[in-house]
Amino acid sequence: MLRHPVCRNLAAADWQRRASRPPDILKSVIRLVTTDLDGTFWGPDLVPPADHVAAVDELARRGLTVLAATSRRPRVAGQRLGGAGLKLPAVLMDGAVGIDFRTGERFHEAVFGAEAACSTLAAFQAHGLDPCLYVDDPEIDVAVSAAPSTCAQHIEYLGHVAGTRDLGQASSTKPVYAFSVLGLDYEVLAPLARELADVHGNTVVLRPDPDYGRFGLIVNPRGISKWSGIEAYCLLHGIAPGEVAAVGDGLNDLDMLRRAAVRIGVRGRCDEVAEICDFLIEPPEQAGWHKIIEIMDDLKSLPPSR
Repeated sequence: MLRHPVCRNLAAADWQRRASRPPDILKSVIRLVTTDLDGTFWGPDLVPPADHVAAVDELARRGLTVLAATSRRPRVAGQRLGGAGLKLPAVLMDGAVGIDFRTGERFHEAVFGAEAACSTLAAFQAHGLDPCLYVDDPEIDVAVSAAPSTCAQHIEYLGHVAGTRDLGQASSTKPVYAFSVLGLDYEVLAPLARELADVHGNTVVLRPDPDYGRFGLIVNPRGISKWSGIEAYCLLHGIAPGEVAAVGDGLNDLDMLRRAAVRIGVRGRCDEVAEICDFLIEPPEQAGWHKIIEIMDDLKSLPPSR
């Protein structure tokens, strides 16, 4: 698979977005708020505004759990959340791994089988690209070749958590969570993205890259998305999909938004997200996430459907 109501006074015209979204859906009793991080919960500095942290604390006081759902690696997400004083359950690498940072428990894991990993790597290399491999390895998070195709800024950012490896050997012997190439032209990545989705059946996200410019390609195993990890957490804790609110801003958030009972997007980020969302909040630069508290309050007061 390849893939604006404002948070002010939420009158009927503001929250009822589509005929396919009856008001009773929006009156769900929410127990879990799952949120994207980059561009939603924090900005380019990866530091959540104090109002966002306070909103998470207030939701917890009310008995709601906040779960982070991000394309970030466990090491980065855990450090950045911890630096803000937050220990949350998290779905990482777009659904490849689920870790509860409160306890250290790993509640979800989805890796490529060796055959699928090798065929995915072969597809990249047939297009002249050596991808980053996100691997389960005690020494590194990311395996790269001696001449990686991802942009130089990405390699610089990865630093010591990336290691030079024989990619063929790594794909056949290591658990591989995901492949990526970031900061390249759309024309370079689009043909490969279509092949990986249509021929190999992988979950593929090709999107403008928020960190390195141009476009980024992220490839996960077949059927894996952020919702895969969210669903695993829900099953573990007895939470129904109708008790989940999702907050996101990008193409890789579409699946979790579509499956959640309440869909909250970030204003001005992605038309595809705005079209399916029940509410829009402002971006993190304007501390929009703290409006989640108001949304939860207003959901309780929506009039019943007729």
